[in-house]
Amino acid sequence: MSTYLSLAIWWIIFFAIHSIMASSSLKNKISTLHPVFKSYYRLIFNLVSTILLIPIVYEYFTLPAEALFKTTIVLEIAGVLLSILGFYIVIDGFKNYRTDEFLGTYQIKNHHDFHPTHLSRAGWNGIVRHPLYFGGIILVIGLFLMVPTIKLGITNLLVVGYLYIGSIWEEKKLKSEFGSDYIEYKSEVSMLMPIKWVLNKFGNKESASDSK
Repeated sequence: MSTYLSLAIWWIIFFAIHSIMASSSLKNKISTLHPVFKSYYRLIFNLVSTILLIPIVYEYFTLPAEALFKTTIVLEIAGVLLSILGFYIVIDGFKNYRTDEFLGTYQIKNHHDFHPTHLSRAGWNGIVRHPLYFGGIILVIGLFLMVPTIKLGITNLLVVGYLYIGSIWEEKKLKSEFGSDYIEYKSEVSMLMPIKWVLNKFGNKESASDSK
């Protein structure tokens, strides 16, 4: 029988395995076992992630849609607008990334990972350092305002928490890869919320340089 606890546990299992497989240490160890693993690691990573989502989807849709609070027309409209904005940011922000690298076809074709030669600050990357995470957070918050159920609230809490933690872990890899360029980038662009961009655009630039 599906419970809210089981839904949370499956999400935690998904995030844990996803993080372990995304780590450079495990990836490097597996890649040294046989050349084929280096080419197909990303594809395997995507396949495992997809499989792990199956029990989550089952648990989610098996649980009743119990409301956490009563929504209003104002919240619903805000939810729709936020959902559209979040979805747009994710789609538009993805233009700065390679689809073939994300899917794993680049690695299979070239037998090595894609390593960008420069740090992109174009588009949404000039507003926040992690635009896909930023858009994802706005999207799930919007969905929750539209449908404030307990199961969606649990899902959103865990997803937002993981995106925040994941962005911190990703920062370490990016800093290692780009060095001083990324340190300068961090000083000019906020991590998840566009605080520095807003302050630079509409407020005091000195205040923007002090905000994270």
